[in-house]
Amino acid sequence: MKWKTKWVLAIIVAIGVFSFAKLEEIGIINKPVTQYITTGKDFIVMKKWVSSLIGDSKEDTIAVSDSIEEPPFAAYESMQPYKDGVIVSYTNAMPIIAQGDGLVVFTGFTRQSGKTITVLYEDGDEVTYGFVGTLQKLPYSTVKKGDTLALMNDEAIYLKVKREGTILDAAILATYFSEDSK
Repeated sequence: MKWKTKWVLAIIVAIGVFSFAKLEEIGIINKPVTQYITTGKDFIVMKKWVSSLIGDSKEDTIAVSDSIEEPPFAAYESMQPYKDGVIVSYTNAMPIIAQGDGLVVFTGFTRQSGKTITVLYEDGDEVTYGFVGTLQKLPYSTVKKGDTLALMNDEAIYLKVKREGTILDAAILATYFSEDSK
């Protein structure tokens, strides 16, 4: 499919979602349609459904190898603001690796981000990884740079960063996760 057709289909789906939400808000639609699209998991399901309709082919991809190690979250497919963080999608599920030495301060399930793990790194940054599949660390266990924190179930993850008690804006998280200094 040509890129123009893909964009037209994506715009039609987006307009449809917003239209249904508006019609529900003003009372024309009596069924709660927006409740079906309220979590990040719902957006992931919608993305996969639209991708299957569009028929994204992997033929356009060229495999390239290099010797430069890339930060684990730098090679994402898309990044969208969600709640206080972002949902980042990838072409393949991958392990979630500790960016530095730190302490796991939370593991569990939250309404906002599903199965979640939060790590307080030595540099003071508190990073939350949500929508993970399998947790590999227990709460209050120490981690070293490169340790596996969790494994992704799907090809998307929720990320939120707190620095000095302030949640970093979604617009700067792409730069944050591509830094080599972490």
